[in-house]
Amino acid sequence: MTDIIIAGIGQTEVGEHWVASLRYSKIIVAFLILTTAMLAGCTAPAPVTPTARVLADSAFSASAYLDANFNGELDAKDTPLEGATFYVALDGVKAFAATTDKDGYAFILIPSSMDYPVMLGMDPPKDSGLKVIGPSEVAYNISDEFPKFLFSSK
Repeated sequence: MTDIIIAGIGQTEVGEHWVASLRYSKIIVAFLILTTAMLAGCTAPAPVTPTARVLADSAFSASAYLDANFNGELDAKDTPLEGATFYVALDGVKAFAATTDKDGYAFILIPSSMDYPVMLGMDPPKDSGLKVIGPSEVAYNISDEFPKFLFSSK
């Protein structure tokens, strides 16, 4: 007597049992093929959208100019103003500040994301006697161009 194993079904006789075993093995193979095909067509579940806010830095910049021709408008004759204090105000408080450089430019990087709009402002250099022409604070949205502040001694 010979032991024959097909698809995990053991038979000890050749004959009707062999044919039945062959039939069962075909069913098992067909089942495995169908299951594999069905699993291959499955897609992974959609990724879960996080509800937490993405942490990102917030960057702000502004420029200060001296109204050289006293016309009250920013134009090509106006010169950059060094030493003015640029700030970001949160809830009415000047929370972050930077001083303008020789080109009248200041930059503030806040290591967290912000709720917009925020208030940006500029104070004249200390003891300069200069006054800002127009508002000293402006509401700022992400899409806005960075503000330019104009100062005069008049």
